[in-house]
Amino acid sequence: MGGQDWEGGGGDIGGAGALGAAASRSGGGGAIGGATAGFGAKPSVAAWDGTVTGVACARLRDASWLARRAMLALRVAPMLGLTAAPGVDVAGLRACAAEIDARIVAISALVAELDRLHDDTMLAGRAYELASDAVLGLVEEVAGTAAHALGAAAPALLMAAAGVAAPWTAALLLGAGAALSVGLVVVPLAAQLAATHPHHVAAVVAHARAAGVPLDRFMAQAAGFWDRAGEALLATPGFVPALAIAVESTDEALAGLLRIPEPVAAQLEATIGDDELFAALAAGIGLGVRAGAGLQPVRATAVRAAPLRPRPVTSPGEAMRVILAQDQQITIHEHRMPDGGRRFQVFVRGTQAWLPDDSTGLDGLANVENAGSTPRALLGSDAALAEAMESAGIGADDPVDLFAYSQGAAAAANVAASERFRVETALLVAGPVAGTELPRDVAVLSVAHEGDPAAAMDGIGDGDGPTTVLFESAGGHGTGFGARHSGEEYAESLSRPPDFYVSSYAERLREANAGATGVAGWSVEVRRS
Repeated sequence: MGGQDWEGGGGDIGGAGALGAAASRSGGGGAIGGATAGFGAKPSVAAWDGTVTGVACARLRDASWLARRAMLALRVAPMLGLTAAPGVDVAGLRACAAEIDARIVAISALVAELDRLHDDTMLAGRAYELASDAVLGLVEEVAGTAAHALGAAAPALLMAAAGVAAPWTAALLLGAGAALSVGLVVVPLAAQLAATHPHHVAAVVAHARAAGVPLDRFMAQAAGFWDRAGEALLATPGFVPALAIAVESTDEALAGLLRIPEPVAAQLEATIGDDELFAALAAGIGLGVRAGAGLQPVRATAVRAAPLRPRPVTSPGEAMRVILAQDQQITIHEHRMPDGGRRFQVFVRGTQAWLPDDSTGLDGLANVENAGSTPRALLGSDAALAEAMESAGIGADDPVDLFAYSQGAAAAANVAASERFRVETALLVAGPVAGTELPRDVAVLSVAHEGDPAAAMDGIGDGDGPTTVLFESAGGHGTGFGARHSGEEYAESLSRPPDFYVSSYAERLREANAGATGVAGWSVEVRRS
């Protein structure tokens, strides 16, 4: 879409990152399910998020530690049992000493209570996680069975409608299908084409006007209806989690359509794994479309010098504003550390066109290719991101901070998972990253707005990917189905007073970049050529 992102503008601070062992991972709630934390977020209806337990336990541990420090301070206080001397209130000092002893006893009891509460909270949270996993697994099993049945029944239903029903039934079904296609496919697609190739669309509208067809008015009305319907749909509680389950059930539907028995399909899925099978399907689709259309893979085609940043980015809100302001799809900044070492910060934009487009490699097909990537084989814009980082001189041992939005977040997560680079922190905004297992030593903050469908497009995942923190959007920027996916809204949300997750991530980022100064910058074009 020219030089602007299609989108218009939380998470597990993993492993050895800021939360350390205190933060538990979500056993299956994945990217979009579960109780949420931060930014005044509301609980989701899909699943319990284990990171809520981790946050509560971490805070209880902090409180216990602070209480122990207070108790230690009281115990090392000077002895107040003095003998009588002129001007000394011995009784008052002894009363003060007795009060200190009483406070030590009280604090000791408080520490024991906090430790007990921590253990009970951990136990209760784990119980909720197990129950949630069981319920979610049942929901996924029912959804998979239904998807398989629908896939198997689809040909028979179409044949019955065409051959057994009344003569006008097929025409009715065809008309209904055409209406749905216009409302759900053609109109959004036309809107994207209008934004990507406005000169071509203007010519079509001009010809339509000359022929007396009010095409522009029709498109405006239809697009307005889609905007209203899309926002209303996303405002329905549970729709985005349901969308994630639907995406994850595509393999069962395909198995049914291919007449693969359900037990065989289930065994295949159990053997390969949900995420791996989903990735294989995506890889097959992406490579098939690329080969059939004669398209080239996405590559980093030009690396140019860019103005350097005097200081590194140290907050999520600042990082999001840099992403929105940059001219090219990827920018890379090199900083010199006080010890003379190098550190790099990499910023990646989101999808810029739905269809394959010569002007950008961040297109809709690259989303599918990224979903099919593995740590050993990067297939989409993630491969171009790795090329861009190598072209900027980033070595395997150079520490890297990744900041990425939407498709860029998926690409960045795949690059981090490949372990080609020493990625130490990653900010993943509104990205489908549920199925991407990142190294445990990467400090990750993955966030998404409630009602943003983009992060759901990776399915629910098996719990190995980073947990995405959901939070409310202030609104006012995006419209239609992708309203809550607006980059400007994310910039505002990430600039609010931080919560536990954001604070932990930002602290890790500040510590890692303390004393760094900018020495170079690069702007990288990503194209399908």
